[in-house]
Amino acid sequence: MKLEKKKFTGIIQLADDTYPAEFEVKAGDDGRIQVEIEPIPTQAALALHDGQPGMRVQELTLSGSNESGETFLSNTVNVNRVQIGMPNSLIGVSTREAKVAGVLDGTTATPLTRLWLRGFKSSFNAPVKTALGLVEVCGSSKIADADDMNGFVAVRAQDETDLDGWTQKADALLTFMHRGLAFARGGRLQAPGLEVYMDDRWEATYYDGVGSRSGFAPIHPLNQGPFIEALTKRFADPKPFHPMLWTAIGMMNTETSFDEVRLLMSMTALDAIVEHVIPKAMTTIMPKSDYVSVRDKLLAALSDVDFVDESHGDIFTAKIKQLNGRTLAQKVQALRDHYDLSKAIFTDEAIVAATKYRNAIAHPSEGSKKEDLWPKILLVRELVSQIVFHEIGYTGPYESYVGGYKTVYPK
Repeated sequence: MKLEKKKFTGIIQLADDTYPAEFEVKAGDDGRIQVEIEPIPTQAALALHDGQPGMRVQELTLSGSNESGETFLSNTVNVNRVQIGMPNSLIGVSTREAKVAGVLDGTTATPLTRLWLRGFKSSFNAPVKTALGLVEVCGSSKIADADDMNGFVAVRAQDETDLDGWTQKADALLTFMHRGLAFARGGRLQAPGLEVYMDDRWEATYYDGVGSRSGFAPIHPLNQGPFIEALTKRFADPKPFHPMLWTAIGMMNTETSFDEVRLLMSMTALDAIVEHVIPKAMTTIMPKSDYVSVRDKLLAALSDVDFVDESHGDIFTAKIKQLNGRTLAQKVQALRDHYDLSKAIFTDEAIVAATKYRNAIAHPSEGSKKEDLWPKILLVRELVSQIVFHEIGYTGPYESYVGGYKTVYPK
């Protein structure tokens, strides 16, 4: 993702206002793109930097091309510095996402797309053959800095690969692999850039962001091969993979130094899975069709009450309609049973204790007592991990932290 300095001529645009722009673009070994715009008229610089504290920042569009047939485009440009001069001024800009494209000297033998990763620990992983080509995952066995751009996941088409819609399909596969590898490392996995090589064209997309340290990795970083293979198979499975699972994993891996936040977000991840992934019938006390008559009788009784404030009746009505819902602890227990997970590890008592403390954090009182949260955090994280393993179809070795660290080799 390193990019030698290139010059472009184009425009910078804010809403319907456009201004000519000459600019240079480059990226170092860290994969971070830098854009330097030549001085523009002071009136234009002030217009582009207009805004007040607390207002939503208006992102700009910067586009251009050069004589070599290369192009640059970013729709997420922010002006972060203005150096006033007369008649022209300098502006400093940053981009959340920027795309540079050009022409290769020759034609690539087979299409290739590669998503780069920061702080990705891994060892040698054998390439996995898929319908879209060979999938390769690479990282470093030793990481000096979590922000280092030191790994990637790539898809390389083979001679027999069907190239109809290949770029879009390969991009979807890389996205799936990226999310799965983030889950495997137990923490957010920043992707600084994406490369695509096809025919005689190349394209590089740069994403802003910083790397982060891994957490309690459910997959050992030096034994990712079986999990990588399971990810590729799951992607090819026509059965949809519920996107809320990725959202839940992101919640669980929220970066924080507060244990209370770790437990809250882990329980929120569980709640999201309960509400969106498992059958709705498992979140209610009785089937909804059976509860209709109960609800109607309660609402009829409520209608005979004369409330001084009519809004009180509306509040009771809303609560009656929600009475059929199980408690969070009951929902989590149903979730455990739905996936046939161990009742010896994920006991009813442990689930109730975790949900009670979650409620105590969300609704603190003067009598709240600080407890050792680590066992509860580890229990919830492992429960989520087991669910994800089930949905992916992974049955290989994994790292367990409940009751002490150990590597589990399922029979």
